[in-house]
Amino acid sequence: MRHRLILGALALLAIAALVAWRWSAGWHPDEKRFAVQGLTVSASSGAVDWGMVRARGADFAFITASTGTTRDPAFETNWNGAHAAGLRHGALHVFSLCEPTADQVTAYLTTVPRAADALPAALALDFTPDCDARPTRPQVLTAIRGFLAPAEYHDGRPMMLRISPAFEDEYRVSEAIVRPLWATRRFFEPDYLARPWRMWQANPARTIDGVANPIAWSVAAQ
Repeated sequence: MRHRLILGALALLAIAALVAWRWSAGWHPDEKRFAVQGLTVSASSGAVDWGMVRARGADFAFITASTGTTRDPAFETNWNGAHAAGLRHGALHVFSLCEPTADQVTAYLTTVPRAADALPAALALDFTPDCDARPTRPQVLTAIRGFLAPAEYHDGRPMMLRISPAFEDEYRVSEAIVRPLWATRRFFEPDYLARPWRMWQANPARTIDGVANPIAWSVAAQ
């Protein structure tokens, strides 16, 4: 009897875990509070049906152009696909603390076209498992500014800074470099930046029709 009760309890826990996972995989902030929502994609997202993505509620897309010194192989396909579907789109560079800033600039500039109708580009700042470098705050701020200057000259407008809580806690970028801010926090509205955020990445692994793999889902401030 006790054995059956234990098995029943385990089965209920498994069902509850599955329901929670499915809920979290599909969750996004309420459109009544955040009318403008969209996604971030890269080569790791797999194939994207941009018409379906737009039909499922995406208003914009950020297309990963480069990570460190590596150009994203799916950038051109995703950039053109978003454009053809009529989605507003901008480029994203994922900054690396382990690779030379000048080489990262080259990767970005040789990937992203000048496009007057594109959204302002974004610079993603976070720690990654493949890089354990932790330069000093002055070194990091200098490196970020060293990337922004040529990238913004190329794009013709300021970039947005997507800063993770851990990176902000370590380097306090938002109080030192004045740019539009893109916060990241799963489910709960972020409050860790020195200034109000313009964008919020609310679900880093949302599953939607039209994209082969989970994508990061963000909303714009009202």
